[in-house]
Formats: sequence, C-alpha cells, structure tokens
Amino acid sequence: MPRSTKTKGFVVAAASSGIGKTTVCSAICSALASAGHVVQPFKTGPDYVDPTFLSLGAGRSCRNLDGFPNPYKMPFFYAEGCRARDGAPAADIAVIEGVMGMYDGLGVEGLYSTAWLARTLDLPVVLLADAKAAATSVAATAHGFASLEGLAPRVVGVIANRVSGEAHAELIREALERYAGLPLLGWLPHIPDVEFPSRHLGLIPATERRGTEEKLARVAAAVREHFDLARLAAVAKAPRARVQIPKLPNAVRKRGWSPVRVAVARDRAFCFHYPENWELLERLGAEVVFTSPLHDASVPQGADVLILPGGYPEEFAGELSGNDSYLRSLRAFALSGKIYAECGGMMYLSGAIRLGEERFPMAGLIRAVAVQTDRLQRFGYVRARSLGDNLLCKRDEELRAHEFHYSKMVAPESAGKENAFDVRRASGRGAGWTDGFASNGEQEKPRILATYLHLNFYSCPGAAARLLGG
Repeated sequence: MPRSTKTKGFVVAAASSGIGKTTVCSAICSALASAGHVVQPFKTGPDYVDPTFLSLGAGRSCRNLDGFPNPYKMPFFYAEGCRARDGAPAADIAVIEGVMGMYDGLGVEGLYSTAWLARTLDLPVVLLADAKAAATSVAATAHGFASLEGLAPRVVGVIANRVSGEAHAELIREALERYAGLPLLGWLPHIPDVEFPSRHLGLIPATERRGTEEKLARVAAAVREHFDLARLAAVAKAPRARVQIPKLPNAVRKRGWSPVRVAVARDRAFCFHYPENWELLERLGAEVVFTSPLHDASVPQGADVLILPGGYPEEFAGELSGNDSYLRSLRAFALSGKIYAECGGMMYLSGAIRLGEERFPMAGLIRAVAVQTDRLQRFGYVRARSLGDNLLCKRDEELRAHEFHYSKMVAPESAGKENAFDVRRASGRGAGWTDGFASNGEQEKPRILATYLHLNFYSCPGAAARLLGG
C-alpha cells in the first residue's frame, strides 16, 4: 500500500449543481489523456453515476473521495487511486470533480464538501462558472468563492462554461484578471446535442447510453481548442497531506485455508459500485467474482457470499422478474450462503417491485414489497445503529453511510422485528427511522441483510471481515 504520492492534481468546483461539472471534467480528462498524460479521475462525495463518465474520459477507473465515512483516509484514497495498477502506470495528474456547490456539505460549515476536500488534501481549486449572459459577474462570483473567510481553499483559476464566443471570453478574461486576480484557464461554448439525460438524482450512467463516447469526444475537442491545457496542467500540485495506511483485520479464510468466494452482482440493473470495496475484500483474503442477475442462469458455483449492490432494478424489473432461472438459484443459495443487499439489491430480494399499477415478482426473500415513488424518499449522510447481530455488525455497533432512493419498502407490521438498523441523519436533525431487514438461518446464524444504506467498506473494515465470516 502507498505511503505517499507525488501525483499532482487539482479540484474542479462550481457555484452550484447543474453547471456541467461532470461533462466538463470528463472532457478535461480526455483532453489531458490525449496530450500524453496518465490521468486519474476522482469524484468528491458519494456518487456512482458521475464516475462512469469520468472513467470513460480518462480511460482509467474513477475513484470516490468521500469524507463522511472516511474523514482521515482521503490522502490514502488519493494515493491508492493514483498508483500503478492492473498493468497501467501510475498517474501523473489527477482531476477531482467536486460535488454540488463548492461549500455545500454537512451543516453550515460545509463539512465533507468540495472545499473541505481541497483543504484536507491541500490541492488547488479551479472554479467552473456558468457564463451564460454574464461577464463581470463571473469575476464577482469567482472573487467571492475564492475569499470566503475561514472556509476558502486555494482557488487558482476559472473555467467558463456556455460562453457565446471569443469576444465574450475576452470580456470574462479581463474582468477576472482585474477584479478577482484569477486567470481564465479555458472556456467552452454551448455545444448542441451533447446534453446527457438524467434519471432520479443524476445522469444516466455512461455505460447505458449509446453515443455517450461520441458526445464526450466533441466536448473534449472543444476543450483542446479553447483551453490552455499546458497552463491547466501546470496549476496541479502534489498533496502535502500525510498518507496514513488503514489498519485492516486479519485475512479471513475457510477451513483448509481456501478463500471465501464472494459473488458481486454487476450489470445495468446493479451498477452502484465502489471498486475499492471489492479490493478491500480481496485484501481480506476473499476471491471476488461478478455475476449478472439480468443475464446469468444462476449464482456463481461455489459462492459463499452474494452481494447485491444498488442500481436501477426498477428500470429492468421485467427482465429481472423474467429470469426465473436466476431467481430459483438465488432462493436455493439463501438456504446455505450469505446475502448482503444495498438499496436496489434489497428491492430485488423483496416479494415484488411495484411500478404504478404494475407488479413484478422478485425473489421473495424478505417480507416486503418495493414501491417505486415519484418523490425522493431519503437523501444524505446517515449514522446507523444495529438493532441486533447481523452480517456486518453486532448489536449497537454503528455504521456511517449514505442514502438516496426513490422507493420505499412496504412490509406487514410483523416484519418490524426483522428491522436491522436505527438510522439518524448525520446532522442530528429530525427524527430517526428504522431501516432494513435482517434474518437468520440455522443455529440463528445471520444469513441475509438488506438495507437502504450505501457503505464504503474502508469505513468499516471490521464489518467487511465479519461479512466474510471473520
């Protein structure tokens, strides 16, 4: 594991969501890669969708830098992401896409925000500004964001989006230099027909949309035309934060020292993945294989644990419900194996997914029906206390996680005794709620845990080891 990194990087922040951070950052990654750089993309905070675009742009798997579950491990995750891996060389430059507005995080102090991350890693910030119908106002915005007392990271330049042309760009450049003391590092015009459609809380994953690569290439071409890429790369700095190697539990093995075999669902329906989760399981001695409930006939042979991540099972409810072979295999596996399911994975384990008046039968391994809603049910960081021993925790142990979902689980009152967690917002505001389903097998050993919580296993390596059987 790395103890330091010399990879230089910069953070791209914005005044708010909806300005085009993901598109612009992905195109910057592509343009820098075309210029000969080995680019490591990162996404600030909990996000599974934006990384698919960043990975496509860089040609290298994007990693998350989420401070809430792992506040002291950001330098480690940065170093881990930038190191040589899978036959690819170490990155020489890192591009970190921010989340929401630069200062928007937990509480008025903006904990775990883009600004918090930039300060924690001591990395420079490039501010992405929406320049539609604005010129000197771009300078005012940049000046304000660069000088917020007590919270401002080092803002080193500006990128202007939705610029009308060269003359408009020159006005913005002059205003930035005169009133904010910041350079215009690049600008982008409005590019017709490159909008990426959204679903629920963000973009539809790049892997689902035909033509995404071609659209991204058009934006990258505009970056090469209107950016000073050499100057942009020159603002990058190596983080000065100290890398602390996480202490991990001992490796977990079965009798005879053979590895625990973990099958992880990965396809268009179950696409919410943190690559580092599976790497951590491998570091704990597991053998990780992937499976598709959409297309495979059964759970992989010899699997000891099945992990069903989140995703969009509601979008593929008919296909999932129609794969009888996999559902039968899953029910048989539940008699002897262990199943951990997050969000969309929990919906798949339910009796059915209900979309309006349509009802699609699912695995029926938990006593509830998943009902898709047109309103956001939960969103944000949470703390979850275990209500009893389960696959991840002993009673009263706490996990840090996040939730975001447009569905709810409707269960009979008698299913309440199966609830897995008492959950509260990380801010401490508002009432708490119960979440999830935990059930035991023979000899009262935990066999199934299904929850709306999304976990980064590095925040709870002991829970990951417990899942493997340690």
